[in-house]
Amino acid sequence: MVQQTADLLMRTFRSIISAKRALGIAGLSAILIFCGLHPAHAERRVALVIGNSAYQNVAKLSNPANDSAAMAATFKEAGFDVVELKRDLKTSEMRRALRDFSDAARDSDVAIVFYAGHGIEIDGANYLIPTDAVLERDIDAFDEAIPLDRLLAVIEPARKLRLVILDACRDNPFVKSMKRTIASRAIGRGLAQVEPGSANTLIAFAAKAGSTASDGDGKNSPFTAALVKYLPKPGLDLRKAFGFARDEVLKSTGNRQEPFIYGSLGGEDFPLVAAVPVPAASNPGQAMRRDYELAERVATLEAWDLFIATYHDGFYAKLAQAQRNKLEAEQSRLAAIEKARLAEEERARLAAEGAKATTQAKAAADAKAAAKSAEEARAAAEKKTALGEARIAEVERAQAKAAEEARVAADKKQQNEAAKAAEVERSRLAQQTRLAEDARIAAENAKAVADAKAVRERLALERAKALAEVQVAEAARSKAEAEAKAEEDARVTAAKARAAEQAKAAEAERIRLAALAPAGAAAEDGKARGSSEDITRSLVSELRRVGCGSTAATDDWNVAAQKALAQYNKHAGTQFDVKVASLDALQSVRERPAGICPLVCEHGFEASGGKCVKIVCGKGYELSEDNACERVVRQKKEKPAPAAAAPKPRAAPAPEARQPEPARSRTAGGSMEARIAQCQLRAGGREGGGARNANRSFQRLDACLRGQ
Repeated sequence: MVQQTADLLMRTFRSIISAKRALGIAGLSAILIFCGLHPAHAERRVALVIGNSAYQNVAKLSNPANDSAAMAATFKEAGFDVVELKRDLKTSEMRRALRDFSDAARDSDVAIVFYAGHGIEIDGANYLIPTDAVLERDIDAFDEAIPLDRLLAVIEPARKLRLVILDACRDNPFVKSMKRTIASRAIGRGLAQVEPGSANTLIAFAAKAGSTASDGDGKNSPFTAALVKYLPKPGLDLRKAFGFARDEVLKSTGNRQEPFIYGSLGGEDFPLVAAVPVPAASNPGQAMRRDYELAERVATLEAWDLFIATYHDGFYAKLAQAQRNKLEAEQSRLAAIEKARLAEEERARLAAEGAKATTQAKAAADAKAAAKSAEEARAAAEKKTALGEARIAEVERAQAKAAEEARVAADKKQQNEAAKAAEVERSRLAQQTRLAEDARIAAENAKAVADAKAVRERLALERAKALAEVQVAEAARSKAEAEAKAEEDARVTAAKARAAEQAKAAEAERIRLAALAPAGAAAEDGKARGSSEDITRSLVSELRRVGCGSTAATDDWNVAAQKALAQYNKHAGTQFDVKVASLDALQSVRERPAGICPLVCEHGFEASGGKCVKIVCGKGYELSEDNACERVVRQKKEKPAPAAAAPKPRAAPAPEARQPEPARSRTAGGSMEARIAQCQLRAGGREGGGARNANRSFQRLDACLRGQ
């Protein structure tokens, strides 16, 4: 029986070696995998995915529909046997979907339920909310919502793994309007903590008990996006996948949302997607090892010869040669023992038959020689075995040394790579810091430039506005002066015409009277001349009384007297001819009270108490053309500007800066009207026309009124 088994193994080994020679190592490895290394039959896995977005009585959720579609696609790609996707389920539809899924979960090894939508916790119990729920009162949850225990009961028959994933910890809008039938009944924020009642059951919350989860700003919620990323990784245990998902959600939400898992699993890994096996053909050494193990099971010289003929060099080739030497020595030893045994049997037979002593001696000599040959064969076999073992030990030591050197080299390489990575990271951080500093400096410079530009624009606008206002004021003043001049010219022309008519009438009257009384003409003429001088003297005196003149009364109707009568016409509203001292003008002035005209004084004098008082300036001050005391300022010579410098635009003329005038003694008196008239007289009449002179006149008038 043993020989038949050895023959069968030998024939199998020959077939494999022949196939290897025909197909190569890859083909042989494939045959070996097909013969005994293929995986066992896959377990049955089912999943139910529910996404409720279109709620009828509260605001709709945007992501549950996308989350459910993503998770269903993940389960399908993972090779689940059944994946049922349900969206926007009402209460009756949700109960029906769970009932139908219970049939699929009954004979499954793995059963998973994923739910995305609204959930609520009432008195420590968790409920999933269908899209048609109203939840007017807290007790309505018993009829309109689905308890979490119902989902656990549906997946309970699964043999290896039961998993419920709830992305339902969102801020619940039903809580705000829900009425409590019992005041002490608690309605929690988020979902309540649960403890599964059976082994190998996990319940994953998007946020730990008592907290809410974010619906997210992207296509999927943060929790679902992390699950889709880590659950399908081949060979990754579910617990590690949920751990990686937790870290991802904490990072993306700024530690505001922490997923949590309730329940436990055993020591066996539960990957959603099995690890991909490494093809045997990719490792020729593994194929050589399998062939070596097969030759070792056959354990014949022919098998080892076939292996050595196939693999000429290498570790396993040397081991095969040592095994062949060991087997050959063992066979030689066994052959010697068998020969000695036969010689002993022959000697015994001859002794029993009474053979001759020579025959017996010969038999004994043969037995001795056979024993000696057997001993020599045994020693040779042991020597060969020792040599083979020494070679194997040497090879093993060499391999161990090479492995240690490779490990040290790998560690050194890893350290070098880590150092390089640290240096790269340091350089990257330094570069980021430099870039951030450059960006900050550039932003500050840009802000400074923008602020300076804004200030320049604002100043330019203010200058333009001031210039425009000055131009408008100057245009209005020029227009007013032109109109006043036109009126004055018209009034003077009319007065001249009336004076001429009056002179003609007086001359006609004189001629007529002379013709009527020729005898007394000379006397009357002298009397008239005396009367004219009296009128002139009286009119000058009266004009001085009413404040329209300052000169002493004389018989000469001079320029000062004419100016006094012009002031009277201006302030009294009359139109007497200023070139003639008429009786009508005298009678009109006599009828007026004092103070009709403001007192006008000459340069170096000012009105005070109805009189002109000389102005006395303090030390360091002198009397200006504006009849005001100004500080004597010695101006420094300015250096000539460079020829290349561009001329700056001239701003609007600013008021002339004057130092404050020291106090001087003045006699109280003078009405405000008189002061205004006096300031007007000082400000005007000394400069020609033009905007600059008008501006200076306005400044002088303002300074005079303020007492400067």
